[in-house]
Order: sequence, then structure tokens, then C-alpha cells
Amino acid sequence: MDGTFPDSPVLQKVKDLLGEEGFAQTFAPIEEASGLPNAAYWSDDWLALEREHCFRRSWVFAGAAAELPEPGDMKPLEIGGAPLIILRDQDGQIRALHNVCRHRGAKLVTEPCQKRTLTCPYHAWVYGLNGKLRARPHFSGPDITDTFKNGGGDKLDLVEARCEVWNGCIFVNVSGDAEPLLDWLAPLLERTPGYDFSSVRWAGKLEFEVNANWKLVYENYMEGYHVFAVHPKLLKFAPMNVRWSGEWDRHVFYNDYIFPELGEGRGDKLPHYPGLSEADAKRGLWFLCFPHFAAEVFPDQFTVLVSYPVAPDKTREELHVFLIGDAATSDGHAEARAELMQMWDDLNREDLAMLELLQQGRLSPAYDGGRLSPHWEGPTHDFGRRVVERILS
Repeated sequence: MDGTFPDSPVLQKVKDLLGEEGFAQTFAPIEEASGLPNAAYWSDDWLALEREHCFRRSWVFAGAAAELPEPGDMKPLEIGGAPLIILRDQDGQIRALHNVCRHRGAKLVTEPCQKRTLTCPYHAWVYGLNGKLRARPHFSGPDITDTFKNGGGDKLDLVEARCEVWNGCIFVNVSGDAEPLLDWLAPLLERTPGYDFSSVRWAGKLEFEVNANWKLVYENYMEGYHVFAVHPKLLKFAPMNVRWSGEWDRHVFYNDYIFPELGEGRGDKLPHYPGLSEADAKRGLWFLCFPHFAAEVFPDQFTVLVSYPVAPDKTREELHVFLIGDAATSDGHAEARAELMQMWDDLNREDLAMLELLQQGRLSPAYDGGRLSPHWEGPTHDFGRRVVERILS
């Protein structure tokens, strides 16, 4: 798009927050463009727009199904500002329920737990794991408990959010009107025909508290320009001359490189995808399905990086590692798994220090979005533009 949108209250709000010049720079050619203005990284009002338009209206990664192995296992998760419960019901189905009692609006689940029912802490309304109301004590008078065999209907049962599972990855669409999940994943799947993702199993996750805006996590993730300065081990594994800027394919960013040799944590000690070609056995690919599902594909793994905005300058980051077959859990691969997780932890902590400096720099009136490298940062610039377009679409 060229930055032309029909007049609307949302457009006016966007221009008020970014400024007319900042808005125009978002849609300028990369040779002339700046990044998003500082307000996009510090404004509560801007984050509210992103939560509503980018996160609630899109598919969002909600964790690994293996985190909820038994019926009744559940965890709270906020997506786009909406509190949810992700759980496995009595039939083994993964569900996403809005985490709010239909009576007075109390949150039902505040930490990961295992329960047979959901009971409101305020007035003890009881819901089944399918979200249907079962009982409401004393509602109709003292010592009277209203019971419901088939739930209480649309006004009383918990509201369910659209939820699907793809090869062990849970996805939720809060608005309920996103495209089919496989259509959303299609640009990733079309570029990985030689990888049998049904063979992957969840091996664990890392969690990070990031003192920076969620967009900085992905802007950093997409561009390889900083590797030579920030990641000495990664640079040795894949030097700058095998890297390129990547490109957008519809709503999905894509990049790859061919590495000279297998390296620690990237294909050297763990089993590879079955039937993988010789070329793909030395290829690294990474993707970002807008707005927040980042996935790295190496010969021996499928690794997911996701960031959940907590505040304009606070982000909760999770990195989930999926390995091939029993490599995810077997004792024989424990040492290699530990090395892999340590590699990802070290790499991400190198980035965290930079992200905090980037966030702090966006308090300066001397910074206006910077000057971007046409060689490396075109896709990064496009990411900011896509955020604005989604808000205005």
C-alpha cells in the first residue's frame, strides 16, 4: 500500500500518535524511509491499537500442546489484552476459553494448574472444562444451588475462543474471523516441502523478560545486519557473506542461509528430519508469520520464538524447541538437548542487552526512527508498515 487510507477516527488517531511526517516515513521507499517513530514504542495508546488490531485479529501462538499433557491441565494467557485459559478438557481436546466468570467478571485462573472444573473465586460459580456452567450456589436464595446438565446457554457459559493445534503448536484467534490456520501458515509450508513437521515433538521452552517493546524483538530477529557485532559464535557458524536481507511472501517474512558445516545446536548431534535432502541438511530457514509467530527450521529442529507485549516497554518472550521423534525426550539425547537449549539461551541473552538499549534510545528527541540500510533492513521497514496497515485495515 502507498499510505493512502480513507478518513476514519482510527486514521486520525494513528496520525496524531505518529505525527504526519512519521506516518509518511512509514510508507516511504527504503532509501528515504525511517523506522517507526518513538511513540510506536512508548505509547500506551499505540499499544492498545496493536493489541486490538494486530493480536486479536490474527492467529497467535498460545504454547505447546505438550505443556498440557493431561485432562484438566491449564494455564492463563493474555492475547491482545484479552485474558484466556488454555486447557486440555476431559476428552483430551485443547480449548481456549475467555478467562472471566460470566457473573461479575472475576478472572478464574491466575497460574498454571490442574483442575477437574473451573470455579470462580468470587461466588463459586462452577464451570466444566468445556466452559459450560454446571452450578451457581445461593444465586436464587440461601442454600439453593442452581444446577445445569447441559450448560447455561450463551449468556452464562464461558465464551470460547477459536483454537486449533498444528503439529503440537496451539494457535488462538480471539476475534474468530482470521483466515483458516493452514492458509495463514501456507507461505511457510510452501517453502519447506522437504520437512516432515509431523515428526517433531516438544522438547521444552525458555522464557525471558524483555525490557523493550515487542516490535523490537521481531525487528532484531529479521535482520542479520547486527550478527557481526553482537553474535560472535553465530557469525563463525554462518558468516555475513552467506546472509541476505530476506523477503516478505504475503504476510510471512522468510530468510535462509546455507552454512558451511553443521554446528553446535544446529544439526551436529541430534537426528534430522526423515528423508531430508542433502541441500536442506545444511540449510537454516527462519520465518515470521505476522504479527508474532517466528519459527526457525534447521535440519534437527523446529524452534518457535514468540513475544507477548506486557507494556510498551515490557515484553514476555518464549522460545519453544521441537525436536525430531524421541530426541525430544529420550535419555540418550539429554546432553545434546541441554547443549541446544544453552545455545539458544546464550544467543537470546546477547540480543536482550541490545534490545534494552534500543528501547532506551527511543526516549530521545534526537532520534526519529533512524536511517535504514537498503541492503539489510527493507523487510524490517516493511514490518513497521504492516503494523500500521493492520491497524488501519
